[in-house]
Amino acid sequence: MVHKWYTQQLEQLRRDGLYRQMRTMESGPGRLIQVGGEEKLVFCSNNYLGLAGHPRMITAIKQGLDQWGFGSGGARLICGNSRACERLQMRLAEMLRKEASVIFPSGYAVNNAVLSTLPQDGDLIAVDKLVHASIIDGAQAGRAQMRTWPHRNLDKLKRLLDRGGYQHVFIVTDSLFSMDGDIADLEGLIELKRQFDAVLMVDEAHAFGCMGPGGCGCGEQGGGLDDIDIFVGTFSKALGGSGGFVGCSQVMFDYLVNKSRGFIFTTGIPAINCIAAEAALDIIADEPWRRQRLLDNGVYFRRRCQEMALDIGATQSYIVPIMLGSADKAVAAANELWDRGFMVSAIRPPTVAPGSARLRVSLMSEHTHEDIDGLCGELERIVVVG
Repeated sequence: MVHKWYTQQLEQLRRDGLYRQMRTMESGPGRLIQVGGEEKLVFCSNNYLGLAGHPRMITAIKQGLDQWGFGSGGARLICGNSRACERLQMRLAEMLRKEASVIFPSGYAVNNAVLSTLPQDGDLIAVDKLVHASIIDGAQAGRAQMRTWPHRNLDKLKRLLDRGGYQHVFIVTDSLFSMDGDIADLEGLIELKRQFDAVLMVDEAHAFGCMGPGGCGCGEQGGGLDDIDIFVGTFSKALGGSGGFVGCSQVMFDYLVNKSRGFIFTTGIPAINCIAAEAALDIIADEPWRRQRLLDNGVYFRRRCQEMALDIGATQSYIVPIMLGSADKAVAAANELWDRGFMVSAIRPPTVAPGSARLRVSLMSEHTHEDIDGLCGELERIVVVG
């Protein structure tokens, strides 16, 4: 029986400390949540700016429901394309200084659709080894050849590109890496893009809304936004909602709409999701202090970790890994933190490489220094002292 094989595999995961289970939240994704009748202080949320429960978001959604209801009713090429979606696409394209943008139901769907559609047979997709799984899955689903280069090692990438033999080259990276908290060398990647006449695709999922003078991410912060040919972002992190998008040329937009299976054969994103995203963009523009407080919290927490001599890798952001090595050690530390009222994720293989299990702390603008000090006190007791 096939179930016997599944059972054996699950038992192996338990032995290896890699078995996963979900916890059920009983309140929204804010700084504090209720689980099993207990209150937990959350340090693992992607709701970086605390917008998921913002009053202006809730008001916009309620008003949008009165006009649009909830579902979209079909694929966007049939009857699922709303005026709200078109308006948001135009706004995103203008923000990103691109000719067009296309909205998808999720950030995962964007990467999968773009990389399985735009690169063709004879093309090369060169990806940083630590990019998000959706990039890998999308690249492997298409007809182009995919090769990885060691994380942030542009010398190795240049040697890969020097070999030539490809029709077109797509250089693909995350901007802010979600498990390590470090930032791609976009300036160096732009130089290589120009040198090899490549297409540069950057997934700004964890930076969009949080970084850059206008909240457009790491590319904007470094002055290279115009050199990003394919800009991928999501509504599910800093914007506190759901959905994803790509900013690109008009030709790429038209090709995706006409050829991408991930666009053609899926139900369109509900109008209400687009209304929520527009409200979030308004708040980000009106309340820049949220971005600044998030960045300040990252600086403060990293300093506290360094004072405790914790291994936090090369993080430069509000995503801070606490490297523990073994999966068992990471799970035990996460469980102890949970028992003391802190929700922090244990990240284990296959999300990260074997031997690099960690606690992944993601900060929010809503966290206070007192919150962070409380977490640091527990980390010192659990991880430093043991």
